[in-house]
Amino acid sequence: MADPTGTPVAWNEVLPASAQEELRHMELMARRMVSALRHGMHRSRMVGVSTDFNHHKLYSPGDALKHMDWKASARHDRFYVKRYIEDRSLAVRIVLDGSASMLQAADGMPSKYRQAARVAACLSYLVIKERDAVGLSLTSTAATTWLPVSSRSNHMLRILQVLARTQAQAQDSLAAGLRVILDRNETRGIVAVITDLMYDPEPVRKELGRLHAQGHEVLVIQARDVMEEDFPFTRWVQFFDLENPAVKHRLDAVLLKRIYREEYQDLLQDWRLWARKFGMHYVSFRNEEDAVEALTSYLAVRARMGREK
Repeated sequence: MADPTGTPVAWNEVLPASAQEELRHMELMARRMVSALRHGMHRSRMVGVSTDFNHHKLYSPGDALKHMDWKASARHDRFYVKRYIEDRSLAVRIVLDGSASMLQAADGMPSKYRQAARVAACLSYLVIKERDAVGLSLTSTAATTWLPVSSRSNHMLRILQVLARTQAQAQDSLAAGLRVILDRNETRGIVAVITDLMYDPEPVRKELGRLHAQGHEVLVIQARDVMEEDFPFTRWVQFFDLENPAVKHRLDAVLLKRIYREEYQDLLQDWRLWARKFGMHYVSFRNEEDAVEALTSYLAVRARMGREK
């Protein structure tokens, strides 16, 4: 990873020792699919080979024929498949927005991309610590990096190396990156998307909805920039598009400020409501906040939800 000036960042800055200590006692709780994580194994409501029968469901295209209950189908004149509760480890796919808009940073603060990379590193560390499997996708129109889901001990180092050496660049391609997960038919688990949400939401929401329908639990983590959100300008300002430097606009920030702030807050609220409607988690933090603290606060809430079930 590099800072906005292009200076490389050491991998131990992505996941410093202090962050590891903060995460040491935390555990990830999957709200819809998992009752608890214990040494990398949990009870997951997934179709599998377990003999622990759960319920019947109507057959739909894509269901494995080996799970077809022919007797029940014959009795009811409909096709039914059996669903099981299978013991398995958790799979987490982290999708990191690598577009140039993530380089936005207020003076003296880390960029959205650096904070997002720290969250990705912390989440990866947490999953591997629990002996579960994690994969990383870093996507933009310039390049896409794809690390497979793995729980091997050296996998954490590979993730840190990718995060440390990769620079955010070019334009957003998050929807395409999410589509790859569906095309590869990855093991159902948690898909954690770390992004600034500064794009047309519909293509991304379409893919998130498909992942959700396929059985993945979706977690949207938004990285926000202080200056981008507060819009502190008080005069005419020339703005550049980080994803397309040729595009620039000179605007009266005084006249624009109120409208911009309202629309930005509407954007946040719209994502909150959309995520809630589909049973997804939405987490948001600003680059003035400690990224590890924001993540651990969310995980503490998530753990309480798991215990209450």
